Amino acid sequence: MAASGIITLLTDFGVDSPYVAEMKGAILSVFRRATIIDLTHSVAPQNIRQGAYLLERTYRSFPHGTVHVGVVDPGVGSQRKIIAAEIAGQIFVLPDNGLITVVAGSLAATQLREVSNPQLWRGAVSATFHGRDVMGPVGAYLAAGGDFAEVGPLLEAMTRFDLPAVSRSGGTIDGQVLYADSLGNLVTNVTRGDLADQVITSIHIEGRDVGPLALTYSERSEGSPIALWGSSGQLEISIVGGNANTWMGGAFAWRVTIEVKS
Repeated sequence: MAASGIITLLTDFGVDSPYVAEMKGAILSVFRRATIIDLTHSVAPQNIRQGAYLLERTYRSFPHGTVHVGVVDPGVGSQRKIIAAEIAGQIFVLPDNGLITVVAGSLAATQLREVSNPQLWRGAVSATFHGRDVMGPVGAYLAAGGDFAEVGPLLEAMTRFDLPAVSRSGGTIDGQVLYADSLGNLVTNVTRGDLADQVITSIHIEGRDVGPLALTYSERSEGSPIALWGSSGQLEISIVGGNANTWMGGAFAWRVTIEVKS
C-alpha cells in the first residue's frame, strides 16, 4: 500500500496542552515532510468509547495510505499492547484498548501487528507518554513508506468493546446517545438505515419530547429541542441556538425512543 504522507492525530490531551506539540515534533523528527492533521484533541479524558466513535466518524474523509495515530490511553505504561492495523486501505497506530472497535466494525484487518520494535521509537521512552515516544514515531515511519513488517510481530486479534445496538419492539425503536460534539449536539447510534421506510410519529430522549424529525434547524424556534439527521448519517438531538448536552445534564448514554407507525 502506498503511503500518503498524511498523519492524523486524535487524543484526549485538550486543545491547550503542550503534549500535542511534543507529538508533532516527534513525528517531524522522523518524517519532516509529513502532513499532520488534527482530528480532535477534545476527547473526554480517558474516554475510550468516545474516542472510538470520533475516530470512525473522521477517518473516512482521508485518502488511502493515511496513518491515524490515536492516543486515548488510560493504561499507558502497563502491559497493554500498542497495535498497528491496516483496515480499509488506511493505517491505525494506537493502544490496544478498544479504541479501534468502531473503525474495525465487521471489517477485517489486512495486517495487524504489535508495535514492539524499539528501533522505531524515540531513544528514551517515558512510561507516561507513549504517544510521543512510541506511537508518533511509528506512525511517522509508516507514513514515510516504511515497511509495515518492521513494526513488530503479527497479532491474531485486537481488543474490542461491545457496541450498543439499536432495538425494535412493536412500534418502538430504541437507540442510545454515543457522544456529544463540541457544539453540544447529541449523536446517537440510530442511522437512516434503522428507520428506512418507517413513518416516525414521535421522538423522546429519556422521556423528554423532542418533537417529530426535522430536516433543518430553521424548522424550530430558538431554544427548542430538535431531532434531525447529522452529517454522519446518524440521528442527532440538538437545541436550536443552544446546547443539548447541557440541557440533558452532561452524562451521555441516554436512551432515545422513536415511535413509528407499526
